[in-house]
Amino acid sequence: MNRDADNLVDVTWVAWCSERLREQWPRADGTSLEEAARELWADESLRVQGPVQAAEQWLRRGMPARDNAPSQGDSDG
Repeated sequence: MNRDADNLVDVTWVAWCSERLREQWPRADGTSLEEAARELWADESLRVQGPVQAAEQWLRRGMPARDNAPSQGDSDG
């Protein structure tokens, strides 16, 4: 088993993922978006998906599900 090959980053995957992140944050620094995409690449559960799908799943992790989000008329009291 070649460990060096396992550690190589697929630059095309990272580029596509970074581009999807840029759609979400158009004013973000490109280097930061690439770093985020590389971190997503390091997560095998995301890497096995396509780069766009991985970015979208990662973005959804930080957002509440629409079914669980409170509506404007809901109150706690």
